[in-house]
Amino acid sequence: MDKLSEKIQNLRNEYSDSDLLLEHLNINPIQQFTNWLDEAIETKIYEPNAMVLATSVDGQPRSRYVLFKNIIGDKIIFHTHYESPKAQEIYLNPNVSGIFYWPEIHRQVRFQGQAKKADKNISDEYFSTRPRGGQLSAWASNQSKVIQNREVVTNRIDALDKKFKDSNVPRPEFWGGFEINVNYWEFWQGRKNRTHDRFCYTQNSKGWKIERLSP
Repeated sequence: MDKLSEKIQNLRNEYSDSDLLLEHLNINPIQQFTNWLDEAIETKIYEPNAMVLATSVDGQPRSRYVLFKNIIGDKIIFHTHYESPKAQEIYLNPNVSGIFYWPEIHRQVRFQGQAKKADKNISDEYFSTRPRGGQLSAWASNQSKVIQNREVVTNRIDALDKKFKDSNVPRPEFWGGFEINVNYWEFWQGRKNRTHDRFCYTQNSKGWKIERLSP
């Protein structure tokens, strides 16, 4: 065994003995998620709204980190370039899954659902709150396209900054929000000796069914 393999195999962290019991859970998974998210924010976790978003086309799953920016009703909202690979994959197959992981508090939230473009008003409202630099970068970046060097983007930003010098930066039509209608939630609380607590929420005709899962 080489040294790196040995180091990897010896990476072990013990989790807390915190309990997650059925009586602790809200009957509404969105409310349960927002409760945990609020705790993650109060704990000062770095970017607690970062989630791994997975899409799949032709049997090939692809995942990447995105920042979710809102919850409207029972839908998770994130924003991106509408011509990016993840957007194109959502158009072809709207079924997505995602994970939030907050190691500082030994918690993970997993979800599955269907994604589609959010209403333009939602995209406009969020875009107006972005710092000017973030607004310009949305215009300047052809997301995930191959470029020769960094200056390709920074030069575009400089040109756009001059173009919109005396006005607010409008939202480009090729950039905006997606909403995820979640139909499955799973909440994971790390515990000692890998005896983790796991509960899933699945939809049925009466609402949400909550079940405990084996670690």
